[in-house]
Amino acid sequence: MDLKDIRQLLKMLAGSDVAEIEIRQADGAVVRVTRERAAVAPPMPPLHPAATQAPGGMPIAGYFPFGLAGGPALADPPEATEKRSPTAIAVTSPMVGTFYDAPAPDAAPFVKVGDRVEKGGILCIIEAMKLMNEVESEVSGRVIEIIKGNASPVEYGEELFLIEPG
Repeated sequence: MDLKDIRQLLKMLAGSDVAEIEIRQADGAVVRVTRERAAVAPPMPPLHPAATQAPGGMPIAGYFPFGLAGGPALADPPEATEKRSPTAIAVTSPMVGTFYDAPAPDAAPFVKVGDRVEKGGILCIIEAMKLMNEVESEVSGRVIEIIKGNASPVEYGEELFLIEPG
């Protein structure tokens, strides 16, 4: 195969979906053509300049996808966490998963606000990779807040409950 034939082969392949071809000739010559496909990135949202103010009052121009300028707004943190008792202990999620407040859909929740819990008592279940993992209380005390709702996604270290020790 000469250079002219290879160029013609490349031209034919350019308009096709073929990524690789190998040609073996009777005389033992081998021609292999391989194309790398560029990874196609998802389309970017249009950038809209927007002016907002930084905490010091200084204007910032740019695109903020989550709530600052044109994107979906983030939820405000719950009011209760601002008025948190200084002695309250936060029970956090030991893993990423789904929070369930009861052992079954038709069962009563493990705990309710105001319930007394003992250290090692089950507070909820976190489902991760189809495994149900029980979350136990780290202290004895009274449940003063249940932060997550049933069947909510949770992240590692995210607060689930507030317990007042005692």
